[in-house]
Amino acid sequence: MTGRFDPSVLVPDPDRRGRILEWLEAGLAAVEPERLTAQALTGQAGIETVVIAIGKAAPAMARGAASVLDVVGGVCVSDHEEPTADRLTFIVGDHPLPGPASLEAAAAVLDTVLKTPASIRIIALISGGGSALCEAPRDGVSAGFLSTVNRRLIAGGADIEEINLVRAHLSAIKCGGVSKAAGRPIDTYVISDVAGADPGIVASGPTVPGAPDPGAAEAIMRRFSIDVPEGVLAAMSIETRPQPMPDVTLLADGLDAARAVATIAPAPARVSSKWLSGEVEDCLDRFLVAAGPGVTVGVGETVLDVGGTGSGGRNTHAALLAAERLAGLGVIFTAFATDGVDAWAGGAGGIVDGSTISRGGDPGPALLNFDSATYLAASSDLLKCPPTGTNVSDIWIVWRRDLGLNVE
Repeated sequence: MTGRFDPSVLVPDPDRRGRILEWLEAGLAAVEPERLTAQALTGQAGIETVVIAIGKAAPAMARGAASVLDVVGGVCVSDHEEPTADRLTFIVGDHPLPGPASLEAAAAVLDTVLKTPASIRIIALISGGGSALCEAPRDGVSAGFLSTVNRRLIAGGADIEEINLVRAHLSAIKCGGVSKAAGRPIDTYVISDVAGADPGIVASGPTVPGAPDPGAAEAIMRRFSIDVPEGVLAAMSIETRPQPMPDVTLLADGLDAARAVATIAPAPARVSSKWLSGEVEDCLDRFLVAAGPGVTVGVGETVLDVGGTGSGGRNTHAALLAAERLAGLGVIFTAFATDGVDAWAGGAGGIVDGSTISRGGDPGPALLNFDSATYLAASSDLLKCPPTGTNVSDIWIVWRRDLGLNVE
């Protein structure tokens, strides 16, 4: 059974690859947003509530909230069409770069909280992807500049913490901007794509005030050769009064998904203690060398400095690099974006093994042109599925039956 996954990836090795897809399904089930949200909010019925749901898991989280709460209105912002709760305005924002739909979403969110009477409770349901999906530039920052900065940071390989720090200083909605507009703290429930980090930074913390550091944000932009106009510097440096912190509840993150994978994988199976981070190739080499016998599961988010014009993402790129290293060996490597969308890959990642290169040929041109998805599709190694409705970063799996690894 392939479930949500395109069966084309099974062709090279139906048995073992089919088992890997079952593990990925178990990982996604462990972080299913609707169930987790309903569980967290059970017992809070009887209070009229407005819901602000932002992120790739927003529709499911909103459904979970509506199943146990008296929801009277709100806004749901996501990156894909999916049924959500009644009485919520649904908006599909732009992703991975903010655009006109993202501005529309932010305007709807701010208008909703401004108009919600103090007698009605507001809760926020936040998940990964929300930074791009819902955006309102600060006064003095143009939408065009904000979009350009996002594009340059993502393409240049900035990590998610750096990107979110910059976004928070250019945005009127991030770093507690929604709570500021509401004039009160907003209880916040989070499904995190930054495991191990403060859940308040997910989607750049629209309801969670953070400590401003305009100097650090400016330094990041300049490191990526972004010219910062004086008007933008002034907008970034505007001081705001401290805001009270809301209650923030972490519902799940990537470690929950990784543990679920390891639980049903054959022994020996373990979750790597190190968060996948840094440049893709360096991180992959560390991960392969550290992988023990049996199954090793990693979770995190690497960065990829894109220089070509091909189709791919950090997970397809990692998979193709792994295929090159594992050629001829009895090892399977999987890289999976848990939201089902690996940047511009047209897929969610890849499953490769010792036969990938013999089927696909020289990977050099595809790697050079950042065209890993095209290569993997032709070799039946591209992992494809619809948007999963959640987002808890990336999962990498090494299923290692041969202890030799040709990693230089």
